[in-house]
Amino acid sequence: MKIIPTVFATSKKEFISKFNTLKDISRDLQIDLMDGKFVKNKSINVSSIPNLKKYKNNFEAHLMVFHAEKYLKSLKEKGFKKIIFHYESTENKDKIIELIKKIQSLSMDPCLAINPETSIKDIGQFLNKINAILVMGVHPGKEHQSIILNTYKKIREIRKLNKKIRIQIDGGVNEKTAGKLKKSGAVILNSGSFISDSASPKKSLEKLRKI
Repeated sequence: MKIIPTVFATSKKEFISKFNTLKDISRDLQIDLMDGKFVKNKSINVSSIPNLKKYKNNFEAHLMVFHAEKYLKSLKEKGFKKIIFHYESTENKDKIIELIKKIQSLSMDPCLAINPETSIKDIGQFLNKINAILVMGVHPGKEHQSIILNTYKKIREIRKLNKKIRIQIDGGVNEKTAGKLKKSGAVILNSGSFISDSASPKKSLEKLRKI
């Protein structure tokens, strides 16, 4: 079971502040990238992210963008080890398989993310092609949202279809939801504002780990 803090930032100043705080309290860290099109908010560009290879952390990129394939080479060069991309970001679902293979060819781990409105039936064909799936507990691109209750059911449905896949949850993760998410079958929890906006991010992270 892992708790992975997320760096959600819409400016370089905010990014630097959150990055410097979170990298010191967690070995695993997620960096959110947004294009202002797939979601309303826009993050910093990949070019503004520091060289991650000089840190001992494990970094994953959550791409809330269209045309995720355009980001892969630069993300590899920055030092990312895992790429999370959205099922809904491509109209041609055959390209999802191509994207998975491309990420793997770059020696990174692909993870398919699904929005709250996407049915498990829609993504069943991909579950045996990847090692991890990320279920959005809220609508992507915005912090401070309450978890959508159907998230727990989705986790259980995925677990019935695939016993081994790593189920990851992003959005609405806090001290009230973490335990139930784990019991439902999730093994990785991404937490944003609950950790980064707290008076003591380190204590908030430890609280989730204890739960």
